[in-house]
Amino acid sequence: MLGFVAAWALCLCALSENPQPPLARSPYVQGASPTQMHVLWRSEGPIQPVVRWGLRPDQLDHTVPAEALVTRASLGTNGQSMLARWQALRTPANLALPKLHSAPVGTFQYEALIEGLTPDTVYYYGVFNGAERLTPESPDHRFQTQPKPGTVRPYRFWVLGDSGTGREAQRAVHEGLLARVKQEGRPLDFWIHVGDMAYGTGRDVEFQSRFFESYRTTLRHSVCWPAMGNHEGHTSKGSTGVGPYYDAYWVPTRGESGGLASGTEAYYSFDHGNIHFICLDSHDLDRKPSGAMAQWLKADLEKARAEWLIAFWHHPPYTKGSHDSDKEADLIEVRHHLLPILESGGVDLVLTGHSHIYERSMLMDGAYSTNATVAENVILDDGDGDPQGDGAYHKGAGLRPHEGAVQVVAGHSGAGLGRVGTSPVMRRTLVEHGSVLVDVEGDTLVGRMINREGVERDRFSLVKRGRPMVRRLALPWQPPEYKAPEKAPKSPNPPPLDYAVLIPEGADWRSLVGSHPQGASWTRPGFDDASWPQARAPFDSGRGRLKGAEGKAGPAGRPSLYVRREFTVVQADKVTELGLWVDYADGLIVYLNGQEITRVNVGRSSGRNVQGVKLREDSGRVYLPLGASKALVDGVNVLAIECHAQGEGSIDFGLNPALWMED
Repeated sequence: MLGFVAAWALCLCALSENPQPPLARSPYVQGASPTQMHVLWRSEGPIQPVVRWGLRPDQLDHTVPAEALVTRASLGTNGQSMLARWQALRTPANLALPKLHSAPVGTFQYEALIEGLTPDTVYYYGVFNGAERLTPESPDHRFQTQPKPGTVRPYRFWVLGDSGTGREAQRAVHEGLLARVKQEGRPLDFWIHVGDMAYGTGRDVEFQSRFFESYRTTLRHSVCWPAMGNHEGHTSKGSTGVGPYYDAYWVPTRGESGGLASGTEAYYSFDHGNIHFICLDSHDLDRKPSGAMAQWLKADLEKARAEWLIAFWHHPPYTKGSHDSDKEADLIEVRHHLLPILESGGVDLVLTGHSHIYERSMLMDGAYSTNATVAENVILDDGDGDPQGDGAYHKGAGLRPHEGAVQVVAGHSGAGLGRVGTSPVMRRTLVEHGSVLVDVEGDTLVGRMINREGVERDRFSLVKRGRPMVRRLALPWQPPEYKAPEKAPKSPNPPPLDYAVLIPEGADWRSLVGSHPQGASWTRPGFDDASWPQARAPFDSGRGRLKGAEGKAGPAGRPSLYVRREFTVVQADKVTELGLWVDYADGLIVYLNGQEITRVNVGRSSGRNVQGVKLREDSGRVYLPLGASKALVDGVNVLAIECHAQGEGSIDFGLNPALWMED
């Protein structure tokens, strides 16, 4: 019953690295323009921030002036429990700094503006603490300024969404894309994230472990342009511009990178060469044509003079993946209110996520219904869009209204995948992890879905040349009807890539068998467990495979086991998630410092009164995410577990726990 951790799980901790102190977040580039770039990073406690830059990695002969550096800090609140070293930093000067929304106490964030740069030029940079260099002398710490608006040359950008799990699929998609780019010998100019980069609630620590540490090698030299997803929206608000999402990124609000000033980080636009990009907040702002965002969108489109127009946000107007755009109000409103404005402005490509699938439409225009989406008379070209297949989609040169756009749903970059059907406007639907690589060269755009192995799985092209005839197809090609597969076994929860072990496998626990504890005090700190025998996991009363507890039946006749153990966490607000690697039979209730944090296969009540214990149907060790409980404290904590067999005389009754911390 109780197995061992798979070999791949044992080596996961070697696949992700935390920043080296005093860095708490590795440097990354943001907010590009033809003449500016921003470098951001974090430290544990204050440093003397210095950024130097130049045209060679070994010759950083320029220094960012002190007045071009912004410092933000997280120093807790009056009366908040914190480490003594952070309490000492609560000086009047530090408390007067702009605040980080909810970063771990003791975090300082630095934002350096580098100005006076030459367009379309590669520079190198280094981050220092006074004279001490914190980043290595490396060509990886570089950035390239944007070209002047209107410049025509090849551009390449990466698109991904719904990636921020901190799990193996996310890493594989990233590595698969990088391998493809390296193989082709053509680097990225920048990348776009269409939201949900920090599961599950967009907390600051989730951004750190599931975005910044996951993509640190790409972030240090390539700008990510973000759109807020619903998961970020749990802790960040577009109406106020406050939250971890807004702490994480620097985006143009005053037209610094081209486009019309929006006055808010919730939505913005920028130019990159001959491409105009628009980012919208589809999560928590008014989507109606009379709203501030739609009014700004109309004004921005009137000003746009690029050859290409690409828009991105989180909620897709068309999808039948893990979400259904014909049933969900957010998605329907995006389709009904915002798409008419964009298509009147000549949009060419719309990039979204939210639905955990890859979907790519035919060339289409005018599908705004609040009812079920249909393809009739909204498809302008029903071919596959592949230059090597039916041929590219064609539009007129420039930004011409209602000549069609391609819709891409790229919510397949790390989260669990799903599908409920097939949207009639989609030419390609793939339920596999991956991301999208887009190349724009002159009048031709090529988009490709690259899966987690780096293999191209879809290709489409748009060519903007002349004035092709626009025709609406009354009976366009339709994708085959989707048939849901037979119910598959539930996939196990994947463990985090970046973790520390708090309670190892085979640890000693205080244990109680053959009787039930009185009340719930045994789950809390301070409980006197001296009378409980100390025994080493694993515990089992079955066929002799595991030792450590006799597992005698309690008064109710059902075998039960109670264990508790202390563990230490230095700073609780840096913990992204606790997780239990555990084999068990049959039901579990898990407590942290006296607070129940999960139960599995147990119905009601606990201890001697437990009801509804179900037989565990699978076997072996599994990862149970415990979340980031508010019960976790700095210093000593208590993990307590009660385990119950489904019935009397169970020969598979047992428990084998280990506690992990994602940080």
